[in-house]
Amino acid sequence: MAKRTCIITGETDHSSNLLRFVISPDGSLVVDLSEKLPGRGAYLISKPEYLKESFKKNKFAEQIDFQKKLSLDEVDAFTALVGNLLQRRFVEQLSLARMRGIVIAGAGKLKENRPLMGLLISNDASVREARKLESLTDPDWVIRDIPAKTLGEAFGRNSVAYVGLRRSKNVKSKFDARSIQHSFQKWKPFIHVIPCQEGT
Repeated sequence: MAKRTCIITGETDHSSNLLRFVISPDGSLVVDLSEKLPGRGAYLISKPEYLKESFKKNKFAEQIDFQKKLSLDEVDAFTALVGNLLQRRFVEQLSLARMRGIVIAGAGKLKENRPLMGLLISNDASVREARKLESLTDPDWVIRDIPAKTLGEAFGRNSVAYVGLRRSKNVKSKFDARSIQHSFQKWKPFIHVIPCQEGT
């Protein structure tokens, strides 16, 4: 897998662990979450402060010739938009896994399907119950402090406290559970960024 360098820190990492930005045909700066858009890309560690610093230091102009000057409000709106897109991608990954029968919700169902491949715990879940559930389901990995509303979106509910990934009995299944972990790690630093207003 190709390695790329963060335009702010100078750190090198696999391209899939960084955010890729390209210029669209109309001259706009866009985040390429699928890493498939054409054109030269600028790579950034997924942190909102690094994104804002990139505009402040004209890094996008240096790297991919993005010349448009954005106001502070526009930079804030773009940062919030990137956060929204990262959140949406995380929900889409969960929804895809749910449709394949890999992701399930609710403490009762999780206990019935133990041991789990992964366990996702919301930020408003009981600490005591979460510890008990983690012990009972013995997951390979755990992600904590996910907004309950976000977990709920993948299931068409207002909120969900616990989500589990069942071990696939179908060895031919092409679903990679790491995609969920990966999506969350990219979105996590943006969780507390003020949501972008409709139409921004």
